[in-house]
Amino acid sequence: MREHPEVRDFIAHLRLKNLSPRTIVEYRKVLNSLFDHIALGDSSPTEITTAQLRDYVAGLQQRGLAPKTVSNHALVIKRFFGFLLAEGYIEQDPSLRLPRPKVGKRLPKALSIPEVRALFAAFKGETAAERRDRIFFQLVYGCGLRIAEAVNIKLKDIDFTEGTLRIIGKGNKERQVYLKPNLLQALREYIAETNPRTYLFPGRGGDRPVTSRNMEQRFKRYVKAAGLPDRVTPHTLRHSIAVHYLINGAPITFVQRLLGHESLATTGIYTQLADGMIKEIALNTRTALDEVLPEEKGVLRELAAEYEAGFEEWDVVVEELIRGL
Repeated sequence: MREHPEVRDFIAHLRLKNLSPRTIVEYRKVLNSLFDHIALGDSSPTEITTAQLRDYVAGLQQRGLAPKTVSNHALVIKRFFGFLLAEGYIEQDPSLRLPRPKVGKRLPKALSIPEVRALFAAFKGETAAERRDRIFFQLVYGCGLRIAEAVNIKLKDIDFTEGTLRIIGKGNKERQVYLKPNLLQALREYIAETNPRTYLFPGRGGDRPVTSRNMEQRFKRYVKAAGLPDRVTPHTLRHSIAVHYLINGAPITFVQRLLGHESLATTGIYTQLADGMIKEIALNTRTALDEVLPEEKGVLRELAAEYEAGFEEWDVVVEELIRGL
């Protein structure tokens, strides 16, 4: 299928907005799926009607796709035609009244602190690969990283003097996170053992980073070894650290900055935390990476039971935060 000029311009617009290549690929898939459904052929997308769009969305629903998937398709379509309208390709937006299926509010699954400890215990560290995996996923958890952020960490991003790690997140947005002393020490030992050149976690050959897919596949082994549900993914660790900071009293604005969120509706009334406060919170709030104190063991058992009860009774502010992770 040839690429329509309107689509080509739209993709160029998305690149200017710093959307990730993976996201842009998904946008293309949705548009191609729409064009195939209505048999657009060599006709222009500017000729697509509201009726055709409604029929496409209805077809997705009839195929039994999840409401979130259908909603995402509708969102891409709305953005595409919104772009066409803004650029003068069309005079009326056919997607304006296109309904988006309601997606129920659902909190993502997070692990309890004992569960995270059990997961990391499954990293035996008997081989160089296992030792790399352990420090990799400890960073994912401790710093609230997306796996794509973790694989692209470079040696120059670590400041051992200040105890900080520079992260390049979505849209090439940069943020800085503080590392706990034991994590810094583990990094020193890992670097001394592996002597990476550019990337902290290099792939084969050493010039490129290890792939996200490779690390995701390896993560599944540790999840199984720890006896955790199959649904647990590296991104679950990102959700989990957010939960652990919140239940231990960290301000929502700290978690927002840790995760690299640009804004949260529920945090609009809060002022930005001073850098000194952020460092203090990062180093002093207890997480699964800290040693268990004897007096904490009973409390942790109670917390585990609370986690198993579900998250439905959480404070509304916490719910709004987690939904945006």
